[in-house]
Order: sequence, then structure tokens, then C-alpha cells
Amino acid sequence: MTEKARPKVVNGTQLAGELGIEPWMVTRALELGIIPPRDKSKGWSREAADALALRVEEIREGIAAREGFGARRTAELLAELTGLAVEAADVPPLAEKTKLRVVGEFKGWDLYSVRDARALAESEEAKALMSELIAARQEAKARSEAEWNAWVEVSLPPDEAASRLGWKVAELKQVAQDGRISAGKGGRFAVEDLDVLAADEELCERVAGDRLIRADEAAGLLEIRYPTDWQHVVAAGWIAPATYTEARVGQRRWIEVPLFRTRDVESLRDLPGVPWEEVRAVRAGEPSPLREYTGRVTTRAEAIHAFAAALSDRHQVEVWAYHDDRTGAWELDWDRDDQGGPTREQVAAELRADPQAARYRADITVGGTRWGQRARQAREIMTPDTAVLLCTRSSGTPTNDTETTEIIEIAVIDASTGKVLLDRRVKPSVPLGDRYAGGLSDEDLADASPWERVLVRVRDVTRGRLIVPGRPGEDQKLITADTERAGKRPMHLAADDSWVLQKGDNPFTPVAGLPARKGCTYLREELVRRSRGRGRAHLPEARQEGTR
Repeated sequence: MTEKARPKVVNGTQLAGELGIEPWMVTRALELGIIPPRDKSKGWSREAADALALRVEEIREGIAAREGFGARRTAELLAELTGLAVEAADVPPLAEKTKLRVVGEFKGWDLYSVRDARALAESEEAKALMSELIAARQEAKARSEAEWNAWVEVSLPPDEAASRLGWKVAELKQVAQDGRISAGKGGRFAVEDLDVLAADEELCERVAGDRLIRADEAAGLLEIRYPTDWQHVVAAGWIAPATYTEARVGQRRWIEVPLFRTRDVESLRDLPGVPWEEVRAVRAGEPSPLREYTGRVTTRAEAIHAFAAALSDRHQVEVWAYHDDRTGAWELDWDRDDQGGPTREQVAAELRADPQAARYRADITVGGTRWGQRARQAREIMTPDTAVLLCTRSSGTPTNDTETTEIIEIAVIDASTGKVLLDRRVKPSVPLGDRYAGGLSDEDLADASPWERVLVRVRDVTRGRLIVPGRPGEDQKLITADTERAGKRPMHLAADDSWVLQKGDNPFTPVAGLPARKGCTYLREELVRRSRGRGRAHLPEARQEGTR
């Protein structure tokens, strides 16, 4: 390379080429501190590179002296060089008894000198030591395997141990946690200890009594029908679930499954006055004799709707009870009174106190739903004399420096009544030309009024009202720009607090490209839909009578 062609700054690859070494050696020499760090943002200066060219042998020697392998690669190297069955476990004790140095570490693992390992492979004394270490390791491994095999002969893994006792694995682990038995090596249990447990009748009876079973298993234990007879047993209050577990139904739906303690189920046989034999004798399809103890069993849907209706009457607000068919879960949400109540905490407390619906409270989301929030927002907007809905249509994207995006149509309707307050086309200051403007042309706008005249009417119909835009941010920007271009003041139309939705907010429903009046109509239809909430609506009784 000529002096003229030599770069003033060299990177790692270029430096390796000049020094006649591999690129990885430059990286390694940097890590070891053999060569200085870069003195330029993109590499080494010409002066630094020339200085390193005089130290090539020193760099090679420094890397070789500190080149290191982990235990596995060191063992593979020694095995290749000596023909001995060296393994990674032999390397640490070999390093303790020889001159095999640790020259670094990688992620907490020692790195052993490659140069030292090669030297050991040529030493007969070192090879004899390796043979001793290998023999000791193999002997220890054989002894460990023999001990393990002997233990396997007299022990069982947890699942087989539980099966030997007629228990579940969880029951065996609970007994072990109580200190009645201990697991040995590999988590296995000695057969001798298991037989001692099996002989303890009191312990076995307690384990069986504490066993949790499903409702259908409980009915089978009593030899009655499930769910025909069993639902009356639960409804009568004779037994309650000890706990619940979750079970998947389909791909997305999860349900809570009640579990009953076996002891509690068996104790039902001793209930005075219950005609169990008569219940067991009833044929399939016939009503249960137990129905006289409970009357008709209230379903989950009936209990939740009854609670929603009572909640509506107590607080004089509309309540919505929604069942999600995909998940099987229920959601409750409601309108608010003048004081902002009832709160979620109040409703949750009332749900816990309800004797019927409380049984299903794990299945019910109480308030805080997105659709409930939307329903309340829509109702607030649709309160009389509160808000208007505003949509615009513009002149399209400018095609040259003389064109601008202007309003060519605007409509405003009353959010509460749907009455059209304004529906006007607007003549732009610059002709549309060939621009696409939602199907309108300069001919269509020839008799339209300019914006400064339409603005007066827009101010009148929006003054003192909240404005719901069809296109959040865009409608406000167009009105402000057109008003300033006309030399007028936008007044309340420029204030952010006049607009329900700001730039960046999602529109209530897409209306871009529609005629302005149709956009307002679609917007109000969406608000009406949202205001109804979801599911079945429960009105206060007084309000229901007023609507008849």
C-alpha cells in the first residue's frame, strides 16, 4: 500500500490487514489491553496504526499467552491431543494439581490457558494424572449409579406412590409437608414408609375426607342424579363449595368449577328427614323429591338480573346486565345519579350481600367497563341543550402552491333531538379545478356562499354548546384556518374546551368522505347506540311506570 493510498484513520478490519493478523485478534487484543483503544471516532489514527505495526509479534504473543477455553472445550482439546476420555469435570481438579492457569472468565465460567493445555498434553506426568482423574470420576459415577439403582428398587416416584396408597399426588405431598413422610433422592418415596402410611387407618380416613371432588362426583357418591337432584341439595343450603378451580370451555372461555369436600358430602347421608332412598328410586326425567325443600332453583341469569333490577330501584339509575357468550362472564354497569353514585365499591358491597347473586360474584365484572363509560358519555352529550354534532367536507389535497384545503360543506345538528341546525355548501377562495372533493365540482359550488358569510351561522348554532366533530382535530383546524384566512375571529370555535374530541382522539364513527349532513346523521346514530349500554337494561320501577 503506497503512502498516498494509506487512509488517515483505519477501522479494526483495516488495522488487522496492515498488521497481517486476523480481525478477531484485534478485538481480542483490545479486550486484553494489549493494544490501545481507538483514538478517533471511527478507529485508529495513522500514527497509532504505524506504532502498532512495530509490535506485531508482541501482540501475537500476548494473545497466545492469554488465549483461553472453557472447561468443555479444554477437555475436548486434551482428549484430541492425548487420546484419553477427558471430560469437562476433569479440568478443574487438573488445574489445581498442574500449571494449567485460569486466564479469564466468560459469564462466570473460568477460561483455561490453551497454551498450558497443549503443554500438558505433551507431558507424560500430566497424562498419568489425567488417567487417574478419569478413573476416579468413572468409579464415582459407577458407584452413584449402583446406589441409584438400589434406591429405585425400594422406592416409587410420587405418582406411583400416591397410586399405591389410593391417593392423589397433591394429597401425598400434603401429608409429606405435614412431616408424616419424607421424599428421598429424586423426589421418590420409600415403599417401606408408604406401607406404614397405608396401615394408619385414621390418616387414610382423614385424607379421603379432605379430598375435593366435583359436583357430579359428589352426586355420584350420594347415588343421586346430577344436576337434577344435586342442584336442590346446594340450593337448600345443606352444603357449600370448599373452593373453586378453573376449567377451559372451548378455545377462549374459562369457567369456575366448584369443588366439595368428600367428608361434607358423606355427612349429607345423615341429614334428618331427607328421603334419600326415595330420591335414588326416581326415574330419569321425573322431578326430584328434593324440590319441596327449595322450591324452584334460581338460575345464574335470573339471580344477576334480579340483582340489577333491585340495584336500579335502590339508586334510581338505569343498570345494564350484559352476558358475554364467548367467555361466559357477566358485566354490570350503570348510569350515575346527580352525585356521581353509586360507586363501584358500593355496588360490589351490595353484590356480596345479595343472597342469590353473591354466589356468582366471581363471574361478574362490576363497573369499569369500556362500553359503560361510552354509554354515560353518549348520554351526557345527548342531554338537551348540551351539544351539537358538526361535520365538514373539504376541497381535497392541494396540487400546487396556490391551492389550499378549505371547507366546501358543513352541517350541524342537535345532538339531543337530531334537528338539522345548519346544512350549507361553501364556496372556496380558490377553485377546485381537477381536485377530488367528494364528488362536488366548481359548478356545484357556483351559487354557494363564501366562508365569511357561513361563519356567522356556524357561530350562532354552536354558541354555548359542546361540539362533537366528525373528524377530531381536522374539523377544528379547517374552521380556524378558513376563518383566519377570511380575516375574521374564530372566537369560541378555536377554544379546545369547546370540542368534545381533540386531535389524536378516535372518532365516534368514521365519517370522512361523506356528505356533511349524512356524516352528522351517522354520528348521532352511533351515539344513540352507545347510550343504550349492553345487554338487558333495568330501569327504576317508578320510571317504568312513567313510560307506560
